[in-house]
Amino acid sequence: MPVFAQVAHEIDIFFSFSWRDWSASIIPGSIFAVGAMRGLTLPLTTLVARYIFLVTWLTPYIYFFTLLNQVTSVDEDMINKPNRPIPSGKVTLQGAQRRSIAAFSVFLGVALYEPSLLPETLCWISTTAFLCLTSYGNHWFGKNCIAMATGAWALLSASWKAISPSTPTSDTRIYAMCGWAALTTHIQDLRDVKGDAAVGRMTLPLVFGDMGSRFIITFLALPAACCILSLGGIFQLSPITLGSLHAILGHRVLRQAGSRYDHKTYMFYTYIFCFILMLSSMDSHGLI
Repeated sequence: MPVFAQVAHEIDIFFSFSWRDWSASIIPGSIFAVGAMRGLTLPLTTLVARYIFLVTWLTPYIYFFTLLNQVTSVDEDMINKPNRPIPSGKVTLQGAQRRSIAAFSVFLGVALYEPSLLPETLCWISTTAFLCLTSYGNHWFGKNCIAMATGAWALLSASWKAISPSTPTSDTRIYAMCGWAALTTHIQDLRDVKGDAAVGRMTLPLVFGDMGSRFIITFLALPAACCILSLGGIFQLSPITLGSLHAILGHRVLRQAGSRYDHKTYMFYTYIFCFILMLSSMDSHGLI
C-alpha cells in the first residue's frame, strides 16, 4: 500500500475508534485551553504552536483510551455497539492491540518530551488501566465516581498547562469539573444496560434498577453537581442557562425512550460539559 494511502487508512481508523468521544476529550480540552491564553503577551505564532502541541497530547490521550477500551470490551460491543471497528470487522483485534501499544508509546513520549505534563499523563494511563484491566472499573462507583473524576483532572489540567501555568482559579474550576463529572457521568450507562449485564458490569442501572438510577441521577446527582459548580465559581457565570440545561438533562434522563434516546441524552450531556468550559474560558477573558 502506498505511503499516502496507508496514512489515510490510519487516519480513518483513528476517526472510527475515537470520533464519538471527541466531545468529551479533544473538544472540551481545546475550549478550556482558550481560557489559559488570557493575559498572555505572546506572539500569535507561539500560542498556535502551544495549542498544536496540546493537540499532539490530546490525540493519543483519547486514541490510547478508546483502543484499549474497545480491545477489552469486544463482547459488550457486539451487543451495545456492533458498528464499532472491531465487532464490525473493520479492524482485527490484533490490529487494535498493536495500535494501542503505538498510541500508548506516543502518549508517554509526548509527556517525556514535556515533563510538566507527566503527572496528568501518568494519571490518565493509570485511570485507563483501572477502567479497562481491573474489575473495579466495572462497578458504578469505580467507573464513574473515581475514574471519570481523575480522567477529567488529567484532561483539563494538561489542557491548561500546555498553554500557561496553572492558577488558583484554574485549579479550583478543574476540581469543580471533576466533582461534576464524578456525579453525572452515570448518564453514559443508561444506554448500555443490555451489554453491561451480559459481561457482568455493576453499573448504576443494574444495581439500582433502570428507573431507580434515573431518579438518583435526576434528583440527587444533578442538583449536587450544580452545587459543586457553584462552589467552584462556575454556576454563577450563567445560573439561568446552566440551571435550565441541567433541568432539560434531568427531564431527558427520566424518559425511558430506549437506548438510542439515552445515547442522544449522553451526547447532550457532553455538550453541556463543553458549554460549561466555554463559560469558564469566556470569563477568563473578561467576556462575562
